[in-house]
Amino acid sequence: MKKILGIVVEFNPLHNGHLYFINEAKRIINPDVTIAVMSSSFAMRGDVMVIDKFTRTKLMLEFGIDIVLELPFISAVQSTDYFCFNAINILNSFNITHLAFGAELANLEKLRTLNYIISQKSFQKYIKDSLDKGHSYPTSALKALKQLTNDQELIENFSLPNNTLALGYLKAIDKLGGNIEVIPIKRIYANYYDEIPTHSQIASANAIRNLMIENKPFTQYLPEKLHNISFANLKLAEDNLFLLLKHTFNVVPLSKIKTFFGVNEGIENRIANFLDKTTNYQELISLIETKRYPKNRIKRTLLHIILQTPKQFENQYHSYLRILGFSKQGEKYIKTLPKETKEKIVSNLKNITNCDIINIELQASKLYSLITNNNSFYLNEFIGPIKI
Repeated sequence: MKKILGIVVEFNPLHNGHLYFINEAKRIINPDVTIAVMSSSFAMRGDVMVIDKFTRTKLMLEFGIDIVLELPFISAVQSTDYFCFNAINILNSFNITHLAFGAELANLEKLRTLNYIISQKSFQKYIKDSLDKGHSYPTSALKALKQLTNDQELIENFSLPNNTLALGYLKAIDKLGGNIEVIPIKRIYANYYDEIPTHSQIASANAIRNLMIENKPFTQYLPEKLHNISFANLKLAEDNLFLLLKHTFNVVPLSKIKTFFGVNEGIENRIANFLDKTTNYQELISLIETKRYPKNRIKRTLLHIILQTPKQFENQYHSYLRILGFSKQGEKYIKTLPKETKEKIVSNLKNITNCDIINIELQASKLYSLITNNNSFYLNEFIGPIKI
């Protein structure tokens, strides 16, 4: 039986730690085919991608990925559970046998124990009780966990970002009922939220983006193939997002903004209140942020407001099958897929006008082109998959 490895990636940007992860996953599993599903122009947490999706696709193929699939905007810019399910659902459609992911806690048995605990009704009840007392969701979830286990390792690892994603993947596999072997790979040297590098060659994507914004050297943390590519100017992109957001609030009534994805619990009033009291995007996010409105939720909501994404897509599972690129080995594997899977694959966007998910993706691509001043990027949407 062939081994088909699946991974879920954003690569914002693709760095030495990511390359270690790819190589380690392939070393452990020795797959016949490696498939990645990748967030398109904006990350799950609402960040602008510093490398456009087509350039990332080409790089990934050069680094040994055989098929790169798109996780479209509406599937990616979601809360953790929906992001994870959408990604695993796409990979499952391509019949992966193995899933590898990075984690702070690379102990599958412990992760499965955590997954079991958080799936219990009692866990949700403890969370609700804590939320009703005014605590934030992360605080409430941790309090709930402490009610159900004394395992200090589980408690310490529960809310770490890669572990949170790992639990989302396990939950998605359980929901889909797929027979997928899971391989957690220990994150090395850099923590997800590191603001500055702590190692000579491996840094978190967050730290690298900070270096980019501060116009400091960062290429030592990237594979050599990336040293001469073009990166988005994140400061420019955020300045443009801020202007577009102000424009939206100037021309769209609050009653209409309330109908957009993620606009709940009166957050539109809080955004409107602070828009004229600040001059930049990051400061605005900081002013809006509260226990009730965590930072990542705010960043996602602001993007959906700018794109005017309808609320009907909120808290829903959405995906389509679009191949961004493939290798010769990947092409051979695609030909072996069942007919019903191949019929669902989107190969050309030119003539598709009646698919809401694709239309939103194209709008997100237009936005990315505009805010990053990358005029040629959008045209690539109508060219077929990249082949190497």
